[in-house]
Amino acid sequence: MLGRRGDVLAWNRTGHALVAEHIDFDAPHDLARRPSIPRMFFLDSLTRDLHRNWDELARTHVAYLRLTAGRYPTDARLAELIGELAMRCGDFAALWAKGDVADCTVGTMRLQHPTVGRVDVDYQVWLQPDSPDHRLEVYTPNDSASADALRLLANQVADQQEPEVALNEAPRHLDR
Repeated sequence: MLGRRGDVLAWNRTGHALVAEHIDFDAPHDLARRPSIPRMFFLDSLTRDLHRNWDELARTHVAYLRLTAGRYPTDARLAELIGELAMRCGDFAALWAKGDVADCTVGTMRLQHPTVGRVDVDYQVWLQPDSPDHRLEVYTPNDSASADALRLLANQVADQQEPEVALNEAPRHLDR
């Protein structure tokens, strides 16, 4: 779940492992550490290197931020984000100067994942009519190799969680 500025409000374990495994899973719960997709995309070399079609997605991110800035012209935090990105990333500044405006609702991410290799996913951003500041981003593999890679990633994430879940559930089981 994303906020209007692209800040990560929540993510599931597989989605986190797919796009941000180098960031603490619990970071969205802490306002001071909450990940920002635009900051990650333009300022984090690991995120940039993850995307094989970074140039295409960069245009989409900037066009969406411009759309959001038009919708919320008095949003000081959004203006601060845009200013930070323009000052710290020449690619962002050049794309911002082009003036493209577009919503970001569907597309393809072509990833070179450090754990599972090449993964191509289609994304859909589901708008929340009752909560326009929130967007749900859903990834779907677009070929069988990517589906296999996502299953492997999901299994790795599940395997990493089993001891914690078992420890957390043991006392409840004993209390019955």
